[in-house]
Amino acid sequence: MNKPYYSFDAAYKKRFGKKVAKISLDGGFTCPNRDGTLDTRGCLFCSQKGSGDFAAAGSSIEAQIAQGKYQTAKKWQGHSPCYIAYFQAFTNTYAPVKVLKKLYEQALSFPEIVGLSIATRPDCLQKDVLSLLSELNHKTALCVELGLQTANEASALFIRRGYDNTVFEKAVFALAQKNIETVVHIILGLPNETKQDMLSTIDYIN
Repeated sequence: MNKPYYSFDAAYKKRFGKKVAKISLDGGFTCPNRDGTLDTRGCLFCSQKGSGDFAAAGSSIEAQIAQGKYQTAKKWQGHSPCYIAYFQAFTNTYAPVKVLKKLYEQALSFPEIVGLSIATRPDCLQKDVLSLLSELNHKTALCVELGLQTANEASALFIRRGYDNTVFEKAVFALAQKNIETVVHIILGLPNETKQDMLSTIDYIN
């Protein structure tokens, strides 16, 4: 179906030459907005599973990938997609680098996994983490997904985001310097935001 925008799905099909499915993974992480470093309540919009509700929490990476493949096989019968391992639940760079490296490499050990997508906070990209991500970026199709949600600082306070826009900007530029693809999550229709607020967030990202 023709769409009035260039979808992520279409971009991935062009890149890999076939359907690409993301398998949601829970790496057993937490978040500085939950463990007391910044807060204990989490962001206002985040679920109890750290927005990783499609991941099989508590299972091994191998078991989660097997389950993800089974689910997509039912959805896309007649297709044999390749897969992106999507570390989605909580903050997926919020651990020692040795732990991160082990989990990421476990996911990449499966031949049908053609890339990694790592959801994280812009305040959880320390230098050693960036070095690891740069290393991975030379091995696989890597994408880091940052949750901005809104460029409106008052709204960011309301949703308990826990960082200001300058932190987000530094993270985006740090990733760009290492040629790491970045996706930004936003939420349209936050309480008290106007249409102009939403358009301002888009302008800010651009």
